[in-house]
Amino acid sequence: MAAGNIKGITIEIGGETTKLDKALRGINSTSKTLQNQLKAVNQALKLDPKNTELLAQKQEILSKSIETTKEKLQTLKTAQEQAAAAFARGEIFRKRLLLQADKAGSGASAGEIRQEIEQGR
Repeated sequence: MAAGNIKGITIEIGGETTKLDKALRGINSTSKTLQNQLKAVNQALKLDPKNTELLAQKQEILSKSIETTKEKLQTLKTAQEQAAAAFARGEIFRKRLLLQADKAGSGASAGEIRQEIEQGR
């Protein structure tokens, strides 16, 4: 199975997306936390709009949110590039055919199909 590293995150191509899902889950969790913090700061600013500490907190939260969004975008771009490269090499198509051959059931025809696909590497 093809694998590529993204800043400590491994993405596997060919239907194996659990590592990508985990990476995105972490990023989405951080993003949601930042949104909740921003909401709380905005509520506090309604009561005291000239509070410089709250404005500084809001600026910091917005900066972190931008960085989180950039990280998510980079993760998705890298995954897309790896998927495109695997597709160009024929790995995704070959793995899909192997999966279909396995699902076709046991027997000579499924085994023959699998053998032909593997020889096509």
